[in-house]
Amino acid sequence: MFGIVPLGDVIVVKNRIYNGRPQFRRWNETWGYWVDPYWIDIN
Repeated sequence: MFGIVPLGDVIVVKNRIYNGRPQFRRWNETWGYWVDPYWIDIN
């Protein structure tokens, strides 16, 4: 017997180098929007 199986959103971490500094930001693949409102520096 099969039923409805709830699944979580798929979150992908995007990376970039901006002005010589590594940064990351999370993207929600399920709904197509940025989870973080801005890029975050990696210290």
